[in-house]
Amino acid sequence: AASAPMKFYDQTVGSDKYYDHITDVAESCSPGCSSSVRSTLSAISVELQKAGDNQFPSVASAMGICKDTMPAYMDTSRLFRDELMMVVGYTFANVNMANYPPGKKTSLYKACQIFQDEELMPLDKLSKFLSKMLGKAESDNCFDLSSQLPSGVNATITAGDWSGVGSSSNGEIWDTQTCTYLVERIGFSQRSMFPNRPWTMDWMRSHCAARFGVEPRPYEYKNKWRFDDLASSTNATRILFTNGLNDGWSVGGIKEDLSDSILALNLKTGAHHSDLSHVGPSRHDTKEVKVAFKKISKILGGWIEEV
Repeated sequence: AASAPMKFYDQTVGSDKYYDHITDVAESCSPGCSSSVRSTLSAISVELQKAGDNQFPSVASAMGICKDTMPAYMDTSRLFRDELMMVVGYTFANVNMANYPPGKKTSLYKACQIFQDEELMPLDKLSKFLSKMLGKAESDNCFDLSSQLPSGVNATITAGDWSGVGSSSNGEIWDTQTCTYLVERIGFSQRSMFPNRPWTMDWMRSHCAARFGVEPRPYEYKNKWRFDDLASSTNATRILFTNGLNDGWSVGGIKEDLSDSILALNLKTGAHHSDLSHVGPSRHDTKEVKVAFKKISKILGGWIEEV
């Protein structure tokens, strides 16, 4: 079970943990990254506040967002700011998952370098970030903000999973899942490099009711399958949890052995699913992950022999 965030689904992970970890890994990847991101986003927040509800579209244009791609529900400066910062946050979350092997060739490092470019002004940094990390509209030299929306009624960029649900139909599917059983408490703390925005169950209930007419059931998996106590309260055996510790999801992973056959393997140089490469171990893997492939094969092979 690679990068399985079980502790999110037994509701024991604090809502600040995820993006605090994203911040720490970004800082480790490129020293100075977190302060550069924080100061840039703070400056943009000030610009949007000054622009107010009537003029914020001009600020959006200045940072390279295509005209006429602003979703209709973004009708205030504050709401636009929150959705824009969500895009930045989950984009960093996505490149964090792919931060393997760690180094200067990763998208996380490249994202940090954009914000650390002292020759660029804050709006220019964000424009370059959106362009390089998410791509420009094919028909224009600008960023299509509506491309970040999932499908369906009352769709919003901020959705059930604040690490990002994705866009189009895939985004609608994951939004549905995170509005029902897969409830993840993920917010932005004051310590993270993103503007403070606490996650609340009240917000979640409101969102899920508007989107799908459903009530989130965060304790369903804990009550039904005892995600909080796999070793003592279930018949679970022969599970190997692997965690890439650079991955944001690792804050919700099972990182200690729970029994003699419910095991954990933690990879300091790993990120999301670093041990699931169909070609591994390869010359691109870190020494640690190469060793892990052999260990995983030995454990799984032994279990197959047993049954």
